Amino acid sequence: MLIFKSTVLDLIHRCDNLSSFKQLHAQLLITGAIRDDLAIGKITEFFGRFVHLADYACNFLNRIERHLSPFNFNKLIACYASSDAPQASVLVYRQMVRNEFLPCIYNFPVVMKSCTKFMGIQEGKQIHAIIFKMGFSYDLYVQNSLLHFYGVCGECQKACSLFDELLVRDVVSWTSLISGHVSSGFFLKSLSIFSKMDLKPNEATFVSVVVASGRSGCLNIGKGIHNLILKHGLDMNLTINNALMDMYVKCECLFEAKRVFDEVPKKDIISWTIMLSSLVQLKRPKDSLELFHDMQLKGVQPDRVILTSVLSACANLGALDFGKWVHEYIDSKGIKWDIHIGTALVDMYAKCGCIEMALKTFDNFPNRNVRTWNVLIGGLAMHGHGYDALRHFDHMIKDGVRPTEMKGGVM
Repeated sequence: MLIFKSTVLDLIHRCDNLSSFKQLHAQLLITGAIRDDLAIGKITEFFGRFVHLADYACNFLNRIERHLSPFNFNKLIACYASSDAPQASVLVYRQMVRNEFLPCIYNFPVVMKSCTKFMGIQEGKQIHAIIFKMGFSYDLYVQNSLLHFYGVCGECQKACSLFDELLVRDVVSWTSLISGHVSSGFFLKSLSIFSKMDLKPNEATFVSVVVASGRSGCLNIGKGIHNLILKHGLDMNLTINNALMDMYVKCECLFEAKRVFDEVPKKDIISWTIMLSSLVQLKRPKDSLELFHDMQLKGVQPDRVILTSVLSACANLGALDFGKWVHEYIDSKGIKWDIHIGTALVDMYAKCGCIEMALKTFDNFPNRNVRTWNVLIGGLAMHGHGYDALRHFDHMIKDGVRPTEMKGGVM
């Protein structure tokens, strides 16, 4: 029996579809192993890997509820909360309550995390009411999850009210309030809250206020926070360094951004993206291509954002050969065109005077927007193809695309 049980548990662990699970379920029923807590735990882990089985999982757990503790429901809720479909954890929570399992204090922060992820403001408010009714409102862990929820969902006034009511505040409380204001676009307010913080900030706190400094263009505050990070001796990991780079870029302080970039020993794709795109945005296309070359030498694979930036640099420099190489690279790697890559390719060919390729690329790209039309029409007009520019403008109107003002008033 022990050998059979061990084998079945291993098969459940390796199971990757419902059909196979049903066969294992039948074996568990026949042998009575379905009553085993370890088996139920493994089954719950299996369901936790597949969000689309949430309803089936709840029904399964409900059928064996007399052998079950709420622990397995809690495990399922936690699995779905960390998935790409956090709504499923709310579904499991509701099913658990409907089947007369009382939620415990540990359920609520996880469910609130799910509501935050999918911006479920109504669901979160309903759960908040249950938290209050059950007397869990004064648990700091629960309170912090509520602070984060209301802040991220844009109800910062409610978050501030909850914060003011806290008898005890830890670094998570402060960070939840600050990051919530940043998420909702209240950058100056978040910096104001940070200035009143009476505890040592953690990494998440610093990242939030660095982002707020960049988005609000407060370079001096950003520099002060940078110095504070160094003073506190915090580990200068990628998350902090990338945030600092982005802050300096948004404040158009390219020298400082490059200095932080150069000091990062092991850069990720975000680090490269920030520097490359900033060089293009700040009219340094030649430097961006040189940085792209360094990136290639280090074996870093560019993503769509970087390739779009490189194509923009090629367009600004008139570097047709380099732009063609990027086009070939995109096709050879099977990178799917999005609206940004497609538009950047049309723009590159048009600005480089390769009108035939600009038209061909435009015609082969079905997902066009007004900017795609603009770069083609602008390129045609720039290179003396006035009639074709007017003809495409007419096609754009007939396609129902509303024109916008173009640089230089080419139309």
